[in-house]
Amino acid sequence: MQKYNALIIDDEEDSRSNTRSMLKNYCPEIEVIGEAESGPDGKLMIQDLKPQVVFLDINMPGMTGFQMLEGIYNRDFCVIFLTAYSEHGINAVKAGATDYLLKPLMLSELQTAIHKVSVYYENKSNSTTLLKNEQDKNLILINHSKGFTLTDLKEIVWLEASDNYTNLFLKGQRKIVASKTLKEFEAILPSSDFFRIHRSALINISFVKEYSNHEGGEVILIDGTRVQVSKARIQEFSEFIKTKSVSPK
Repeated sequence: MQKYNALIIDDEEDSRSNTRSMLKNYCPEIEVIGEAESGPDGKLMIQDLKPQVVFLDINMPGMTGFQMLEGIYNRDFCVIFLTAYSEHGINAVKAGATDYLLKPLMLSELQTAIHKVSVYYENKSNSTTLLKNEQDKNLILINHSKGFTLTDLKEIVWLEASDNYTNLFLKGQRKIVASKTLKEFEAILPSSDFFRIHRSALINISFVKEYSNHEGGEVILIDGTRVQVSKARIQEFSEFIKTKSVSPK
């Protein structure tokens, strides 16, 4: 049985204790590796422990659960919201929650939420495996809201992060909104051809037309798109470009 590491972030000690107890006694798939009683503490704990699941209270003093999520770059874990207020349901969906549970927790609803987590990671694993297998053929399977698109790696001009989704810009002015994070694409795409020039941008080096130091540094792609290079990556990008240079004979 696959086990998933989890955090509980809730300002109420009794609520944390109840969630932890139910998970321990009835949800063997989940292993609680930490707890936090505030948004800021929870955010730091997520960065340090890198959980696969976060049980997150919405109404916390100082920083709500929604606000905490907004400050997390490239979220790669499942979120199960816990709250005593039913009116937060729509916002929970918009925040990309795996599930939304009302307090006090009902065991059947909690187990259903855990099942959704298992299905998510099983699908993710299968998709990633397929992508890596197809990569040998220069093909990549891109999942999106309407199904999937199979395309050649050489067709991808650049990728842009968009919360838990990624905008892929392809040759011919085509665009696909994929249901994967940019971080996931970065792990799959060949590093010899794709370079992360910014926290929200990954480019195909084959489509770079020009580099300009305007406003700190930007790459100009063959379709005229200008993509900012982060200051922290300028030196590394410069070294990477040198490896692609062709020396005259």
